[in-house]
Amino acid sequence: MSTSELNSQSLWDLVVSGGFTMVPLVFCSLVAWGVIFERLWNYKWLERDLKSFHLLAINTLLCSDFEALGTLCRSHDGLPTARLLQVALERLRSKDLRLKDGWFEALERKRQVINLELRRNLWILGTIGNAAPFIGLFGTVIGILRSFQSIAKVGSGGFAVVAAGISESLIATAAGIVVAVVSVLAFNAFQTRWSSVTTLIRVSAEELCELLSTHVTDSKRSSKEEENGF
Repeated sequence: MSTSELNSQSLWDLVVSGGFTMVPLVFCSLVAWGVIFERLWNYKWLERDLKSFHLLAINTLLCSDFEALGTLCRSHDGLPTARLLQVALERLRSKDLRLKDGWFEALERKRQVINLELRRNLWILGTIGNAAPFIGLFGTVIGILRSFQSIAKVGSGGFAVVAAGISESLIATAAGIVVAVVSVLAFNAFQTRWSSVTTLIRVSAEELCELLSTHVTDSKRSSKEEENGF
């Protein structure tokens, strides 16, 4: 394959020239880009919205307006901290003392579930990043084998005989490296973003729980004083 022929090839021609191993590589590439765009869409405004909601929730708690807090949580039910507060409020409003006393533990369990949800699909990028180079390497082996088969059929060597097989192997190798690099870079970037977001959620949840605990303690103290006749 001459340089002029290579330059005149379209992207589709290169994909076809890479052989059948390009099929899983193209599929992995499409899946990886799908996950990248899905995670970008989910993380885009999350950190900013979490900070805004946190300030609103803190101000509402300081005013001891639990009805307004419930309304605020329902209007932001897509935010992790809003979902955590909803769990806490549901437990605190329960008539069952066992459920009411275990509100903090329920909130922590929900936070762990939310942390897992925020990592959703990241494993796909990690898997593709690890597997793509080996798929490309498999294409390399297939291309070299075809080159040897061409030599065996013709009975002699030469660049013209082995060019097709070598071209296939190099294209498959390059495609596997490109898919892997994109997937690994995206995985590391989203992993860092996930750590930042989950830390923000944990800190926000701890501050909100501190205020809620104060209200719960004050409420219990008031109830005891009423029972004792004060």
